[in-house]
Amino acid sequence: MFDFCAGGYHDEVFIKLKLSLIIGLAMISTFDLSKLRKFNIDLIAALTCTLILTSCSYTDSAPESISESPVSEETVDSNGLDNPSEPVVRFGVLAKNGALAVHDRYAPLLDYLSEVTGRPFELIALSQDNQFTHVADGELDFIASNPLASVQIQRLYRTEFLVTLERPNTGSQFSGLIITRSDSEIQTLSDLKGKSVACVNFETAAGGCLFQIYHLLQNNIDSFKDFASFVENPSQDNIILAVLNRTIDAGFIRTGELEKMMRDNLIENTDEIRILDPRQDDFFFTHTTDLYPEWPVASLISTDTELVKAVKEALLNIPSDHPALETANLSSFVPSESYESIHSMIEALQLKSWDAQ
Repeated sequence: MFDFCAGGYHDEVFIKLKLSLIIGLAMISTFDLSKLRKFNIDLIAALTCTLILTSCSYTDSAPESISESPVSEETVDSNGLDNPSEPVVRFGVLAKNGALAVHDRYAPLLDYLSEVTGRPFELIALSQDNQFTHVADGELDFIASNPLASVQIQRLYRTEFLVTLERPNTGSQFSGLIITRSDSEIQTLSDLKGKSVACVNFETAAGGCLFQIYHLLQNNIDSFKDFASFVENPSQDNIILAVLNRTIDAGFIRTGELEKMMRDNLIENTDEIRILDPRQDDFFFTHTTDLYPEWPVASLISTDTELVKAVKEALLNIPSDHPALETANLSSFVPSESYESIHSMIEALQLKSWDAQ
């Protein structure tokens, strides 16, 4: 047979060529042969050449043989670790300043956990609301959230607190602030009556809402009855800016938030901010409410016990100079603190989970 291609025809390709020619001839037969004879001849020639060239291209580009080396079943996880069999560990973190911010802050910490445990980790940004559904639906293995939401979730879904995070200068405690403009007529807590106020979330935000609601109630002020307006704003940055811009009269934020905004160049200083009812103690930041334990890291009841142990040990033993700590604005992790003060607040305010058995 004439060798059309440099490598010669394979039987299979030749059979396909013949079938294609037959189909082409069948299509041509539908034309008026008396009028299109020359066109038919040209079309047959063109079709034949095209098919031959296509077949040559196919055979020339195909490898001469298929490698007999086995295909690796290993997969590379999102943290860059080769892990052939272990599933991804789903680590949820409350994104109080947005999903991008929480990823930037906590991704290096999850990289560290991956290196130490040999397991791939996935960072899942959580909102104040969907953190509950993620846990309820078993879509997480670990969760880090504010102490109020964490205790509520623990009461509802029996999570286990492993460690409490510590931050530079403040350790394992934090507090809430009630802020106004420094030139505001609001001087005391009682002056808040009849004013417009904003906080993060009425049900689950700790230092950005419920600490202050509880503090005011202990001072005979009902935030939901005594304010002219009381609204939610998920961003503490926006609450601060709204106070400065006189959009609202006062706002609830957590300790350290003003300093964070200065680091991020969102405000130049705090000269235009007044903190109401400041506590007289030696805590690093001026604050309004009682001090409460910082965020815990918790495991879900369904999480593998060996993995839980490995993650807990990794967090407790992370080197103090590890860059992941600085990126997350943390100094260390310590064994889980007591959260009884949070339990008491939940029950007193009858917040979500207050009647959980």
